[in-house]
Amino acid sequence: MMSPEATNSFRQRYGRWAVVAGASEGVGACAADELAANGLDLVLTARNRALLEEVAVGVRKRHGVEATTLALDLTAPDAADQILAVTDGLEVGLLLYCRAQCTTPTSSSSSPWSCRCE
Repeated sequence: MMSPEATNSFRQRYGRWAVVAGASEGVGACAADELAANGLDLVLTARNRALLEEVAVGVRKRHGVEATTLALDLTAPDAADQILAVTDGLEVGLLLYCRAQCTTPTSSSSSPWSCRCE
């Protein structure tokens, strides 16, 4: 975790809010956790509402930040409009796009590409 001075500097550079697309698991969930550890409040988007809520609860608990969730498919024609509606009025300075889809099923959660932040 960063020092309070470094956290303030990070927040000054990127603004109060970050949007993380694909935040329900893997790289997106870990990136969301790291951004929260650095003092940013989050708007988390992904298709899987249940996993997205788990990530939000975790970052709130571990880092004391605000975390808003938006379950949506980024390929939907109105996805940008939905994100704009949720972020209206927020000081968003960072967008992290981690959306991916695995086409090969994994046999276990021990995959090196799996990341769960505890």
